[in-house]
Amino acid sequence: MSDADDVKPTSGQGPGIGLLIRPGQAKYPRPAAGFAVQPAALAAKAGGAGLAPIRINSHRALAAQQRALAERVAAHPGLSVMLLINPVLAFKALGVQLSAEVARHVLHAIQHPLALRKRRDELEARLKKALGEPARPTDPVWNAHLLFDLCKRQPLAIGDRAPAYTPPLGQQQAQKLHALRPAGQLRYPQARRFDPRSRVGSVDWKESLRRLDLNAPAPRLAPADCRPEAVPLEDLWFYKDLNAQVHDALELGIIQRRAFPIHSPDSFRKVLAGAKPNAFRSWIKQLRFHPAQHE
Repeated sequence: MSDADDVKPTSGQGPGIGLLIRPGQAKYPRPAAGFAVQPAALAAKAGGAGLAPIRINSHRALAAQQRALAERVAAHPGLSVMLLINPVLAFKALGVQLSAEVARHVLHAIQHPLALRKRRDELEARLKKALGEPARPTDPVWNAHLLFDLCKRQPLAIGDRAPAYTPPLGQQQAQKLHALRPAGQLRYPQARRFDPRSRVGSVDWKESLRRLDLNAPAPRLAPADCRPEAVPLEDLWFYKDLNAQVHDALELGIIQRRAFPIHSPDSFRKVLAGAKPNAFRSWIKQLRFHPAQHE
């Protein structure tokens, strides 16, 4: 895809996002000299210095300011790419001040589809009410706190057991594909042997967390001798049938791990200053909003 290629929104009836992609290059190189705005200039603008502030305190104001936001983003292509790193901090650097409610909406809007976003909000609210604190199931240390301090569960001897996963394909799709396989013997019934010429290494296979099966029953396990200091999501699965809050926390953790990654303020500053390489800044030249034609 060339520099001039512009990925248009899928629908012309509403707002969308266009991306200008740079030509192919080495994996995660630093932005080339002359690319958009240089890191020093970007850092100087961080916080919206020298830009007229745009204040957005509600969803209605966010919709009403679509054109102003699109113009602001188009005028600062180097900063526009930072919207893919952390949109709230990027808007701040562009002089756009978002209320806490709108900032949360912006973050969640890019992380999940609408249905999944609603489910995440529901689980977060329910767990906070039940536990008295925000749930952080992607943090293994917090999971140990959830199980043994908040829910008063006994540690289980999990050992090297693995949780149940749903198949990569649905049952109907898998049966359809298996039906298309040719009948009879395999094409190569025996392994063909070659003299070794080279060695190829690979990382250990790991099932996707998004396919943890919440409906499969967890096995009954004996108590462990000691309490673990950290419990990853894979191990949290073995406790899900013992407590409703643990089940909700596991589901929330799976949703959170599926989210589009948002960089922390420290990581955002390093990417902005050019001290930390990032694929988005290396490959994408500019991000542009296409506001609705009829506002």
